[in-house]
Amino acid sequence: MSNLKPLVWNKDATYNDRYSSINGLRYYGIEKNGWSGKFEVEYESDHGRPATGFTTIEDAKQWAWNHYNEKMQPYVNQDSITRTESWFKAAKPEPTDKDRCTQIGCHYEEVSEMMVACQGEPHMGSKVMYNCAEAYKESEDIYGTAQVLQPNNPIELLDSLCDQIVTAIGVGYMMGFDMQGALNEVIRSNDSKMVNGTFEFDANGKIMKPDSYSKPDLTPYVKEIAND
Repeated sequence: MSNLKPLVWNKDATYNDRYSSINGLRYYGIEKNGWSGKFEVEYESDHGRPATGFTTIEDAKQWAWNHYNEKMQPYVNQDSITRTESWFKAAKPEPTDKDRCTQIGCHYEEVSEMMVACQGEPHMGSKVMYNCAEAYKESEDIYGTAQVLQPNNPIELLDSLCDQIVTAIGVGYMMGFDMQGALNEVIRSNDSKMVNGTFEFDANGKIMKPDSYSKPDLTPYVKEIAND
């Protein structure tokens, strides 16, 4: 998935059918060839050989976007969400209902671990959350497929997930954690679960930790905070 900014085209009023886009990374220009009547795309490093033969301006713009995405993406750092999403896509290119339930269970499991981390030991709330997590991971129809995998209000579900990301970052900030550094380290650790471009899964479809797995070291991203 690309995180490059789309090309924004500006029409040059001094020429008929001439467009240009300067993204900051690369320049592209589109104009009609007077001899062939076709559109062509000039771009940096084309060595005087523009891409030619486009019937419409839109076709030329699409070619420029594809070219820009292919050539420039390797030089742009992906954001953490895109990198994480790409990791899941590599592991589960076509998620099943079972995969969705397992992932919900994994999510609840992390909430359970947060409760234990805050309280110092397992308690009723964390145990309930952990049992709920295990139930999801072991069943693809825990409360009925319609309720779990086809929520009555998907917009509210999406809103909740986004809010959880925001509040998680907020907690990290309030605790003095380096959230971006820590997340990059977790992503690095997750990448070590892949062996020769593939993953291994347990009976519930959860990604397993092979011998190549390297646990994240989050020590550098924690600092002491003063108690008021």
